Amino acid sequence: MFQQPLPQRVRVLILGGGIHGVGTLHDMASRGWQDVHLIEKNTLGHGTSSRSTKLIHGGLRYLQRIHDFPLVAEALRERQVLMQVAGDLVHPLEFVFPILKSGGASRIKVKVGLSLYDFLAGRQNVGRHHRLAESEALARAPMIDPTKFSGYFSFWDCQTDDLALVRRAAHSAVKLGAGVSEWHQVAKISRANDGWLVDVVAPDGTTAQISCLYIVNAMGPWANKILESSDIQPTHKAINNKGSHLVFPDIGLKAGLFLQSPEDNRIFFVLPWLGKTLVGTTEKIFSGNPDQVVVTNDEVDYLLDHCNRYLSTPLRRENIEATFAGLRWLAVEEGFTISKTSRSHVLGAIGSGRGMMWTLYGGKLSTYRALAEEIGTKICTHFGDESRSRTTQPDVWFSDESSYSTPQDAVKRFEG
Repeated sequence: MFQQPLPQRVRVLILGGGIHGVGTLHDMASRGWQDVHLIEKNTLGHGTSSRSTKLIHGGLRYLQRIHDFPLVAEALRERQVLMQVAGDLVHPLEFVFPILKSGGASRIKVKVGLSLYDFLAGRQNVGRHHRLAESEALARAPMIDPTKFSGYFSFWDCQTDDLALVRRAAHSAVKLGAGVSEWHQVAKISRANDGWLVDVVAPDGTTAQISCLYIVNAMGPWANKILESSDIQPTHKAINNKGSHLVFPDIGLKAGLFLQSPEDNRIFFVLPWLGKTLVGTTEKIFSGNPDQVVVTNDEVDYLLDHCNRYLSTPLRRENIEATFAGLRWLAVEEGFTISKTSRSHVLGAIGSGRGMMWTLYGGKLSTYRALAEEIGTKICTHFGDESRSRTTQPDVWFSDESSYSTPQDAVKRFEG
């Protein structure tokens, strides 16, 4: 789909075709920079950027950590921006937050958290939270077991088709003059007086070398691996935070369910999505091969057990239509656990001659546009260019036919 020829020399070379890579490409192109190119070893969005929980949200659960408040506020602002520029792909979704009779956050704590969530959203809020009567909660989620809950709240966030959003940003960047080459793999990065040399393996097995001034390393779980194999010391250590998801036939949800697991303090979601039902959770360290990340039987058991304890009609293993797992690549300090690791991103900067390389650690789907703007501004500042990002403006977004619109497509993308 994206097969622009490889350049011999380019000002900015972006490694990795997930949402942050294509977001940075789109940002640079929106500033009028056409001398930018992205390479991806598979198809755009093949990895975690198509295997998320499909939410554009502030991250209600992050309010447990004061140092993550700015991240929540930024995500809530970005939620509104994405609704304005890609409203056909990012749309409001109501959530039901049931209060457990035993364990979990108390009614008062949830009320305070939702009030803070509304406050941080400010004028960009999608909808204010409020209490729901049991009958109202059952109308939105008729399969929940009301004997397990003492009350209910409603709040709002947004949902998206993550893969379509990746492709929309890439398509828009190409329309603005940027280049993208799928099925090309980075083999080595070398320093040069004039920036960097990047060896790239083409689909036919041949190797080409690209000279560039700037590199944006947005390869996620593979970011440090390519640096280490190129004898370049990474600036940060990192861990993979795994999210596992199950896809079921539609069970009749009219809103999303925001559910708690009191035993391990994890949150999981049950969501309507593209005519299906999506069940998912995160917060598990993954130390295996990123190319072989799958949902394990233990993770299926965990999700079914924790979900079914709150449902009057249980979800069954034989009804699972698809499973998928994604990884978030987070910078981590020595001795920190996954629950104590901030979701704020980190940009590791490495110089070479008059060039620079920025390696991305972290980043959220919800805030990808703002992060891409930050990277673009760093590049422009270093180069001495004063152009500004225009990705908040609808006129640099171009519609295409990338959106998945059928339940069949929602399952097909995870086959094989």
